[in-house]
Amino acid sequence: MLERVYIENYKCLVDFDLRLKDTTLLLGANGSGKTAILDVLYGLRKLLAGEVKITDPVAFPSSTLTRRQTHQHQEFRLQARVGGESFHYSLRVEHAADIDDARVVREKLVGEDRTVLFDCEMGEVRLFRDDGSAGPVFRTDWSESALARVVPQPANTRLTSFLNAIRDTVVCTIRPHGIHAEAARGNPRLSRYADNFVGWYRSAVLEYPGSAHSHVEALRAVMEGLDGLRLRQVGADTRELRLRFISPGIRGQGNKHYELRLDELSDGQRALVILYGLLHLGRDGGGIWLFLDEPDNFVALPEIQPWLMALVELCEDTASQAVLCSHHPELIDYLGPTHGQVLRRNTSGATTAQPIRTATGGLKLSELVARGWDS
Repeated sequence: MLERVYIENYKCLVDFDLRLKDTTLLLGANGSGKTAILDVLYGLRKLLAGEVKITDPVAFPSSTLTRRQTHQHQEFRLQARVGGESFHYSLRVEHAADIDDARVVREKLVGEDRTVLFDCEMGEVRLFRDDGSAGPVFRTDWSESALARVVPQPANTRLTSFLNAIRDTVVCTIRPHGIHAEAARGNPRLSRYADNFVGWYRSAVLEYPGSAHSHVEALRAVMEGLDGLRLRQVGADTRELRLRFISPGIRGQGNKHYELRLDELSDGQRALVILYGLLHLGRDGGGIWLFLDEPDNFVALPEIQPWLMALVELCEDTASQAVLCSHHPELIDYLGPTHGQVLRRNTSGATTAQPIRTATGGLKLSELVARGWDS
């Protein structure tokens, strides 16, 4: 799990330090930085997957620099626990003045007992083996993550385990209206707005076929009449995701069966398919790290409550982590008292994170938040 995130000079996040639990609820007014935290994590995930360069829009272009800051560098640090080992990752980015250009001036990964596993400074990479002994030294492209280019080897399994954990992290804001019902190929990683869900579904059920069954079983409890899901071939390589429903017959007639494409469902139904997919698909009992922005959007209260309970149970029973950003009263009252962090911008405009105040005087925590008494 990600235990700590440090961010310097990214939008409203200046010298920002956030500590996370296996389940964390981030609260705060609009503009306090909740989504910015997820944007940073998504940018780091894309960088460490080798999919983008520093100045790509989803990473760290100069437009993400904090306006009130005068210096041109950004710094990001992650503290993560993977397979029982604690890792510390740091990235320092230097931006050129007046032009949208940047370079990585320092990137470093340290394992347990301060064992250096990777160190890149000013374009020179020093790679280390699992036992801490020195490995190859080489030059690299300053415009991207050099760590992402390290090829897995028997001598660097610790480094590889950290990379795989970050690359498999899901950072998502579900936008049902933008989801494609078809996919020409599988995709092992869910996109920022879940528009590639069908491709991700293809990869997940191919790798772990049994997870498709548990996904359907969970959906049946919240989607009336659902019978199953299937990928229907509509081209040489293209598949569309269809949901099969059972409609009770009338006047003595038998049950009727019909199918709908994913994009023919309501926004709320599409959101449910994805939310429960995150809990069940692509896993064989292992954990998943989830960072979700407003997962309660489009979903009714009787639908979000069982999902939330299943999510907390997943985090308690497996090596999973869930960090949620939400204003929803149900999430605030369920998670806030023990897992809540409230984000606020101080008089200088910088954001700070503090444990949320628990409910007093018979008021629910959501009511305290609504009144502004949660500090």
